[in-house]
Amino acid sequence: MDGAVSGYHDGRPRAWAGLLPLALPHRAGLRAVIADEKNPERAEGYDLLRTRILAGTSALGWTRIGVTQARGTSGAAPLTALNLALSEARRPDRRVVLVDLDIARQPILKILGATVPAPAPTMAWQGHALSERLALLTISAPAVEAATMLMSDLFQAELAQRLASLDPDVAILHLPALLTGDAGLAGLPLAQTVLLAIDGRSDTGADLRACERRIGETRPILGLFLHDGEV
Repeated sequence: MDGAVSGYHDGRPRAWAGLLPLALPHRAGLRAVIADEKNPERAEGYDLLRTRILAGTSALGWTRIGVTQARGTSGAAPLTALNLALSEARRPDRRVVLVDLDIARQPILKILGATVPAPAPTMAWQGHALSERLALLTISAPAVEAATMLMSDLFQAELAQRLASLDPDVAILHLPALLTGDAGLAGLPLAQTVLLAIDGRSDTGADLRACERRIGETRPILGLFLHDGEV
């Protein structure tokens, strides 16, 4: 099909051309938590996670995978979401979009050592290209409005439109923490299934049971992933 008609260029939807390049960090402290070819031992763990869970989601037709955690002070969920996205994007001919829906904290930009924009008075989206096949979408907005924004029809339509224009094989949604405020609950319906990232240093059994209950009331639980307690 002709690229001008299909909206594709070089095998990718044309919307990818409008993404701002964002390189992975070079600083040792930031680089240590990134699971890519420069950190093969860490990457292997996320490749195993990818292989274990994404084959099943593909068979069920699920393309929006949520990743959340118990409390907002942990880095378990944003690191799991980022490294899972990097792992999936290493597969040939796969397009992946990572969406940071933790509007109040925007931790994925911080992990990458990128500048976190000041909260915008109204919803402001940014699109970044981490690689030729991995995009990152972030949203700037007042933190106090995070939950109501995630529940709004306008936001959900905008998210759907942006994902449709990028046409990924899978979208990984980093969701706010479930036991800190109400934004985590508001974000659950945006995913088709949810992976719970566990911080082995701080999460308690009661925390995990509460999270499993809240996820299970809204979406299927994809599984639990014990995040590296040393990170």
